Amino acid sequence: MVSSVPEAKRKSLFVMVGDPSADRNVARMIPELKKCAPDLQIWGCGGSGMAAQGVEILHNCEDFTVAGIAEIFNQFSFFVNLKKELIDKIIERKPDAILLVDMGTFNLKLATDIRAKFPQLPILYFTSPQVWGSRPWRIKTIAQTVTKMLVIFPFEVAIYRKSNVPVRFVGHPLLKNIPATADMPSKEEFCALYKIDPKKPIIGLFVGSRRREVNNFMPIILDAIKTISTERDGIQFAISAANEELGEKAKVQIQKAELEHLLGNKLFLIGSEDNLNLISASDIVWAKSGTTTLEVTLFGKPMLIFYRVTWGEYLVYCLLKRINFIGMPNILAGTEVVPELLQLDCRAQQLVKYTNDLLDVPGLRADTSKRLLTLRDQLGQGDYAVNLVEEILAAI
Repeated sequence: MVSSVPEAKRKSLFVMVGDPSADRNVARMIPELKKCAPDLQIWGCGGSGMAAQGVEILHNCEDFTVAGIAEIFNQFSFFVNLKKELIDKIIERKPDAILLVDMGTFNLKLATDIRAKFPQLPILYFTSPQVWGSRPWRIKTIAQTVTKMLVIFPFEVAIYRKSNVPVRFVGHPLLKNIPATADMPSKEEFCALYKIDPKKPIIGLFVGSRRREVNNFMPIILDAIKTISTERDGIQFAISAANEELGEKAKVQIQKAELEHLLGNKLFLIGSEDNLNLISASDIVWAKSGTTTLEVTLFGKPMLIFYRVTWGEYLVYCLLKRINFIGMPNILAGTEVVPELLQLDCRAQQLVKYTNDLLDVPGLRADTSKRLLTLRDQLGQGDYAVNLVEEILAAI
C-alpha cells in the first residue's frame, strides 16, 4: 500500500497597493517575479495593471483612492472594514511574505495589526511614507513592524539607518517607466495627432487625476489661460485629461469659462496615454504637485508646481511639515529650482507672472532645464523591478 504524501503548500505573497500609479509600478515587477518564482501565488489589493498580470485582486484600488485628509475622514469606516477584512484573509491564507506599497496612513495601521498576529512574518514596504516631510514619529511604527524598507529616493536610506531600520534603495520606477527618446514620437508627430502647431510655444497642463482636483484647479488654470491668450499671441495650451470622465469635466469647465472658441485653436485636450509625449513636446509645464513633477524633471522641462487644499488641511500640513518644499524637484535639489504656487499663491495671477518670466527670458528656461536634468542621477541607475524581486524572494 502506497502512502499518500500531502502536497506542499504553494508559497504566496500578499500585496497591498492603494493607488493607480503604485499599481502600475508593481504590475511592471510581476513578470520578473513570476519568471523567478512561477508557482508563487500573488494576491491582495491592486488595480487593473496588476490584474492584467494575473494577480488575484480582492479590492480594486481605483475604487478607494483618496486625496487629502477630508476624503480620508469621509471614507474612514470603509478603511476600518477593509483592514479587518484583509487581516482575516491573511490569517486564513497565511502568506509567506507581505508587500506594502505607499499609502502610509492605511498601510502602517495594517502592518501594526499583521505584526501583532504574526511576529515572524516578513513585511516589506516599497515606496516609503514621506516621514522626512511630515509626521517623523511614524518611523517608530515602521521600526516595530516592517522587516525592510525598499525606498525610491537615496536620501531616505540615511533616515532609516539612523533609526536602525533595515533599508535598501531600489531605484525610482520612473526611470524604467519612461521610454527612450528614440521610442517616442517626435514633437512634430505628436502635434500632428492633435493638430497643434509645433512651431509655436506649448504649455502642457496637468491638473490632476481626481475629480476633486479637476474641480479645484481648472477654474484657476482657465483664468490664467484667458489672460495669457489675451496678452500674448501664439501661445498654445494642452491639457492632459487623466481619463474620459475627467476630460468631459474639463470641457464643462471650459464652457463655464467661455473659452470654447479656443478649443482646437489655442487650447487642446490630450488623452492620458499621451502624457509623456505631451511633456516631451512642451516648452513649459504647469503641474499639480505629485508624481508628474518628477516625470517633468526627467525631461528637463521648466515647470510651475501648484497645489491648494482646504485651510484646515493646510493648517495640519503646516503643523506637521519638516521640510520647506512640496515639489519633488525642489526636495531633491534642497533648494527652489522651480516655483511652487501653494494656497494663496495658487491663483491665476501667479501662473501668469511666472510663465511670462519663463517666456521672456530664454536663459532662465535653459538654466532651469539644466538644473532639473542634473537631478536625474539621484533617482538611481538600476532596475527597481529586479531589485524588488530580489528582496521578495529573499523574504519568502
